Amino acid sequence: MAKTKRGKGLWNTTSRGRGTCPICLSTRIKLLYSATNSEGKPVTVCKRCSSATAKSADHAVDTANLGFRRKLRRELNQLKQNV
Repeated sequence: MAKTKRGKGLWNTTSRGRGTCPICLSTRIKLLYSATNSEGKPVTVCKRCSSATAKSADHAVDTANLGFRRKLRRELNQLKQNV
């Protein structure tokens, strides 16, 4: 496979597949893997959290409206302390 074709599918995803992981709350990380919670709903997570148990996936935080810029850093830190 040519190197120019690698990762081409990421260009069609929102934010090039990057975001905030709902389990470990790492910012600007690729969310390419899925973990299922106890209800059976899939959650997109980072590579480190891809092997997470259903119990830890239940504690996933909704990060859809949470940004990773400096002005929203305070909200992210509060979520980390509560988890």
